[in-house]
Amino acid sequence: MKGVGSNNCFIQFRAGKMLLTDGKVVADTRRGTLSFSKESNGVVKMTWVSGSHAEHYDLPLGQVKFSRVDTCTTGRVLLFDFGKAQPPLFFWMQEKSTDNDNTYFSAVENSLVQNPSAIGSLHTHTSPLTDQARARLEGYFASALNNVRGGREQDVDLVSIVGSAKVVDALRADPDYFMCRLHPFLPEGTDSTSGIVEHVINPQVSAAAASLGLVLQTPDGFRELCAAFHVDGKKTGVVGFISGLLKRVKKRDD
Repeated sequence: MKGVGSNNCFIQFRAGKMLLTDGKVVADTRRGTLSFSKESNGVVKMTWVSGSHAEHYDLPLGQVKFSRVDTCTTGRVLLFDFGKAQPPLFFWMQEKSTDNDNTYFSAVENSLVQNPSAIGSLHTHTSPLTDQARARLEGYFASALNNVRGGREQDVDLVSIVGSAKVVDALRADPDYFMCRLHPFLPEGTDSTSGIVEHVINPQVSAAAASLGLVLQTPDGFRELCAAFHVDGKKTGVVGFISGLLKRVKKRDD
């Protein structure tokens, strides 16, 4: 277990761990998310997250055998065999629907083959488009903050930001990337291959954003949300929260 997964995630789905004890594999009942990214050196990074707990693994090309467990009648148990390097890892699929299982399995399987071009079609476009999309989002948020600081607004409406045309356009520039990043925060069972925009403009999201905006207006609510998202917020309100998020992203990227 080592390393931290790249932001260049090419596939993600809900999965739980399975523990190998005394020759028997037992399911860990915690809910989790399994995501995969690929580094420039070809090493695949696998990350399993359950709540605030995260585990990171390197999957070197040609050194890890990936398969489904044949003895499992559902075919939804995954095995990562590291040979003598380390004990095998088992995961069980927690996506309610099996419709996309083959897509998930193929993406992981192709990422571990020696030929790096096998996964190219999954994310060769991601880096430049992601940079542009993120820049557009950050630029829009920065513009909103500047308007406030210039005295033209007291604060910003979180609902109008979330559903704005500029945010939607940025999401459409690289929908796969943003779905990968947002999927863990969407309702359980959400299809990770569905369109991110349709979820963002959903009335339920608008209602949640409205509630969140109200919470951010209260000192106690602001402090609790900043602590939950590890944001160093200075001023109560939506502006203070977004400003803290932007600083966190910039610090991480630097």
